[in-house]
Amino acid sequence: MSAVEAPKPSFFEKLTNAVHLDYVLKILGIVLFALALFKGWHQLSFLNKALMVSGPLAWLVGAKFTQIYR
Repeated sequence: MSAVEAPKPSFFEKLTNAVHLDYVLKILGIVLFALALFKGWHQLSFLNKALMVSGPLAWLVGAKFTQIYR
């Protein structure tokens, strides 16, 4: 009988295990969004400012909704 070889982990699997790539990308996305928001804040109208603040808040509440209310 021959032993079944497990597939070798890919580069991204190794990277994810080493630096928690999913968390790094989430934080990088938040930082880049915040930087773009702050650099262009003075040029936006009130409606655009409200939408740019409420959009991520609605996404956050939607992502946590099942954990909070169910």
